[in-house]
Amino acid sequence: MKNRTIKWINYLISGLTLVSCLISITNNDLYQDGEWANAQWLGQDLVTLLIALPLLLFSNKNGFTSEEKKWFVLNIGILLYFSYTYSFYVFAAKLTFLYLFHIPIYGLSVIGLVLSCINIFSQKSSFYLPQKGLRITIISYLSVIALMISFIWLSDIFSHLTNPEHTSDTPNGEAPLIIYSLDLAIIIPLMLLSAGLLYKQTNWGHIISGIILTKTSTLGFALMAMALSMYIQDLNPDYFLILLWCVIGLIGTIITTVYLKNLRIDDDTNPGVLNKKH
Repeated sequence: MKNRTIKWINYLISGLTLVSCLISITNNDLYQDGEWANAQWLGQDLVTLLIALPLLLFSNKNGFTSEEKKWFVLNIGILLYFSYTYSFYVFAAKLTFLYLFHIPIYGLSVIGLVLSCINIFSQKSSFYLPQKGLRITIISYLSVIALMISFIWLSDIFSHLTNPEHTSDTPNGEAPLIIYSLDLAIIIPLMLLSAGLLYKQTNWGHIISGIILTKTSTLGFALMAMALSMYIQDLNPDYFLILLWCVIGLIGTIITTVYLKNLRIDDDTNPGVLNKKH
C-alpha cells in the first residue's frame, strides 16, 4: 500500500509538472517577477520538463522491485529536486495562474519525499559501494561543493551585515535569503552528513549520498540552463557562477552515474539478489 501511494504521488507530480511547464515555457510572460527572474524560471522549467520529469517517471517505474532499489534512491533524489525547486515558485515568485499548479507539485513532492525516506530507511536491505576509490571520490566531491557554496553564501551574508552598501547579484541587490536558507539549513548539512556517514560506510551514508548526488546533479543542470537563458537575453549573468554550475552539474552527473552503476544491495528478504562482501 505504501509503495502504491508513493507511485501515485509521482504520477500526480508528473502530470501537473507536464502541464505547468508546457504552459510556462510557451508563455514565459505569465511569470510576473521581472526579466531577470523570468529568464531563470524559463531555464528551470526547461530542465524540469526535459530532464527531471523523465527521470522521475523512469525511477518511479523501476524503483519498487528488490532488484532495482537503486532506482528508488534516484527517485528520492528527484523528489528532493522538486521539493527544493518548487519552494522558490511558491515562496519567492509573485502570485500567478501557475501557482495553482506549483502549490500541489510542491506539496506532493514534500509528502512523497517524506514517505519515500521513511520507506527506504525502514527497509532491512543493505546498500553499499564496494569500491573504496569511488567512496572517496563521492566524499571529496560532496565536501568540496558544500564548503565552496558555504563560503560563497556566507561571504555575501556577512558583507550585507557589515557593509550597508553591499549588493548581491540580484535585480534589487538584496540577498536571496530563500537560496541561502535552503542551502545552509538543509542541502549543505545533508552533503556533509552523507559524506561523513559514507566515510564510516554506514547504510544511511550510502543512501543519503545517492539522494543528494541526484539532487545536486539535476539542479546543476537547472542552474546552467538558468544562466544560459539570462545570457541569451542579455541580462548579464555572473559568469563565474555559470562556470561553477557547469562544473557541479557535469562532474556530479558522472559521479552519480557511476554511483548507480556500482551500488550494491543485499536484500535480507531475498538473499539471492546480492551477497554483501565485507
